[in-house]
Amino acid sequence: MKNNKFKLSKVAIALLPLCYVTHGFAAEDETKKDTTPVAATAEEKVEVIEVRGFASTLKQSLFSKRTSSQTVETISTDDLGNMPDVTITDALARLPGVAADRDRGNPSRISIRGMGPRLNMATMNGREIVSGEPSRDVRYEQFPAELINAVQVYKSPTASNIEGGISGLVNMDFVSPLAQSERKVTLSANGMYYDLADELPDGQTTGSKLSFSMVDKITDDLGYAFGIAYQDQPSVQRGTKSWNYNNGADRGDINGNGIQESAPWGGQSGTKIGNNKRLGTMGILEWQASDKLKLKYDLFYSKFKIEEHEDQMYFNNLGNYQSGQNWNYNHSAAQPDIITKADGSEQLVGGGLAYASHEVHNATWFQENQLLSTGLNAVWEGDVWRIKADVGFSMAQIDSVWVDIISSYNGPSYDLGWSVADGNSFSAEVLDNPAEGLSAIDIANPDYYTLGAMKWVETTPGVWEEQNIGMIGDNDRDLSDKMVNTRLDFERYVDWGVFDQLSFGVRYSDRDKQNRVVDWQKAVIAGNGLSNYGSSYTLGGDYKVPNLYALKDWDNVASVAFGGRGTADYSLQNNADKLASWGLTEKNSAAYAMLNINSEWGDMPYSGNIGIRVVNTRSTSEGYEQLLDGSLAPASVDHEYTEVLPSLNLLFNVTDDSQIRFGLARTMSRPPLIEMRTGFSIDTTVTPNTASGGNPELDPYIANQVDLGYEYYFSDSGAMTVSFFYKDMQSHIGIATSTKTLEGVDYEYSGPINGDGGAIKGFEVLYQQSFDFLPAPFDGLGVYANYSYTDSAVEEFTPQDNPYTLAGLSKNVGNVTLWYYKEGFEARVGYDYRSEYTGINSWDPSQISLYDAQGTVDASISYQFTDNFKVMLQGQNLTNQASTSYWDNDKTRLAENVEWGRRYVLGFTLAM
Repeated sequence: MKNNKFKLSKVAIALLPLCYVTHGFAAEDETKKDTTPVAATAEEKVEVIEVRGFASTLKQSLFSKRTSSQTVETISTDDLGNMPDVTITDALARLPGVAADRDRGNPSRISIRGMGPRLNMATMNGREIVSGEPSRDVRYEQFPAELINAVQVYKSPTASNIEGGISGLVNMDFVSPLAQSERKVTLSANGMYYDLADELPDGQTTGSKLSFSMVDKITDDLGYAFGIAYQDQPSVQRGTKSWNYNNGADRGDINGNGIQESAPWGGQSGTKIGNNKRLGTMGILEWQASDKLKLKYDLFYSKFKIEEHEDQMYFNNLGNYQSGQNWNYNHSAAQPDIITKADGSEQLVGGGLAYASHEVHNATWFQENQLLSTGLNAVWEGDVWRIKADVGFSMAQIDSVWVDIISSYNGPSYDLGWSVADGNSFSAEVLDNPAEGLSAIDIANPDYYTLGAMKWVETTPGVWEEQNIGMIGDNDRDLSDKMVNTRLDFERYVDWGVFDQLSFGVRYSDRDKQNRVVDWQKAVIAGNGLSNYGSSYTLGGDYKVPNLYALKDWDNVASVAFGGRGTADYSLQNNADKLASWGLTEKNSAAYAMLNINSEWGDMPYSGNIGIRVVNTRSTSEGYEQLLDGSLAPASVDHEYTEVLPSLNLLFNVTDDSQIRFGLARTMSRPPLIEMRTGFSIDTTVTPNTASGGNPELDPYIANQVDLGYEYYFSDSGAMTVSFFYKDMQSHIGIATSTKTLEGVDYEYSGPINGDGGAIKGFEVLYQQSFDFLPAPFDGLGVYANYSYTDSAVEEFTPQDNPYTLAGLSKNVGNVTLWYYKEGFEARVGYDYRSEYTGINSWDPSQISLYDAQGTVDASISYQFTDNFKVMLQGQNLTNQASTSYWDNDKTRLAENVEWGRRYVLGFTLAM
């Protein structure tokens, strides 16, 4: 591109800054911008640096961080391929200020700078991607690390970036075939071992990971890339849970002192045993059509299939509704354990129920996820203008159902003692109670159970019917999410004083998300001939609960006793199903203008960019709402908002080794889609009457932010950096409870609303160094360490007297990785830590929990036998860190304790 510049008057230059004195920020998409005029892309920069070993990987990432006009963290190909990872989230969680939630033991969704998954955005090759979650959350475990070339986590925006991530944007890039100098073929194979599976019946202890990729050029102007990755991963989990607490006016008073005790409604123990299979494919075709025109087509497809058998035992009626279990508690061999809280209220943390009751549930969870992201990108390098056009399509689909086989307990009566007093896990025990003639029996004895039971089924909110059923399909779901997005960008050099490049562009996206659910039931086939089909086993570990009842062959019982599992027929939806189903369309339009800065302040060079982005969002939410007479009516609600998002980024090169970053921005994150649903419902069978639903008129999260950082690079592989950030959240979103009056009747209404936000502030520190100055053999040592502190005045809306902190917020997040590399031998050990945080269930946003602090240790060793062949041994969660959560933002109210065990991976990589 020729350096054709045109002049701007001094008056115009003087007036330009006045356009940007408002706040600033956006999110991102144009992931490869540099402050130099029409700079080389990030892909091209990456190719300049040879990557060999972990130290070289960090060196490359440091180069990207140092030269970017934005605050960014980068993960390179080798980093993704060699860390002890199952998915890219393992590597993301090592970055400064990034923390991961775990699902089935795998790091999954991420928080950035103390802000949860709702506040970050994900793109692939610079295009927004959809989600198989009912919100906007992206679960990164669906992306095989072997097929992703690089990942950037942008924490500050430019005007050209896609809006939507207040905390940051995660972009995943594919390789550029034309940037390769020679053919690259990579084959890897890994075997997995999960130690917890040895302790559970029929647990799958071993799994596998296989991948193949090829990058080549057919001619100097035409190249391609292809990759495929397959994973068969065991799924093993065990744990206990106490249910949410009875905090209402219908609590009981066991000790008769006139003070009602809060108590968990029940408890449970259980296991998950199965596997997760994932197939991922990637294809790229890149063509330099002429000296001026380059075309690149890319496609990514991932299919994720989960099948897990679950054995669960529910312990009912612990909540003492309206003192209905007073007699049972006072006649148990275990005395009620009641604590007095600071406010004088009382809480039951243990006790016993004479003549207790329980349920067994032997279920299988079936889930299949699909994700497709594809697009065509064109770049025209004219004599004056550089024009970029991009069109993309993204689709996600999830089909899931929890198929539960129910059995009736026909054994002797018993006395059940339970406790959550240790604050770690729910425990239960069948007790000897001679006074009541009750013995300590094994309530998991298969002789005590028969298939089928009378169950109360909610056919309409507040309307229950008793039915004789044996198999339930709970939330048989069909969710789809589709998006078409296009963008057009223009760039050119200018000579406007401190400004040397002008860019502007437009973007449009059209998204459609549909969620359908139906529950179904099947009765037991009479005279099915099944016998001797039950078994039992201990939960194991440190858990203290009765044995679990199980089915020896779940699939055979489902086939013989029920004629197979049921299927979803959405034409048979009852009112409850219709209220839980919804559809939402969202159309986003954006336009931006940006100027790159390149000048000197005295003898100090500085660069950056200043710009503005205007965004318009129009949505339509469709579904059903319940009328006061109990009937349903179709509902459709339109909503629209426009936001102006200015931004400023400056990078001052103080010395050859140090630099200062400064940024101002106004940012936004759109509301979770599930919380924009319709589905208003009422329940008049409880006191007080209740109502709930979504809020199609939610406005986005809005924040004004300031970033300030100092970076000192004492070598090309060593640095110390510190970054301070302050976000003034103007609006946030959460579930709130209030009183709503309908035709003169008060209802306790629960639903999402916009709040007033608050301040979020903190800092991040990074230190990395290769100790190559030490004498051999210690010159192979190195360290990578980071720490992040975040403080927030933003709170969720519940509980009203002790609200949770903002979802995803851990005050303290840190990582330390020590490595050693010498003559092909490499060893690494890493420790990840995050302090306690609030978690919101993406499928049910009203379910909020406080998660305890977590620290995990991972390690790996490898040896490069030749330039092309490497063998690796990796270990994850070596300390067997469990996950513990609590209700009501109160650590005396235990929710769940679950563990997944340790994992080991042995494999090789062959590069040709």
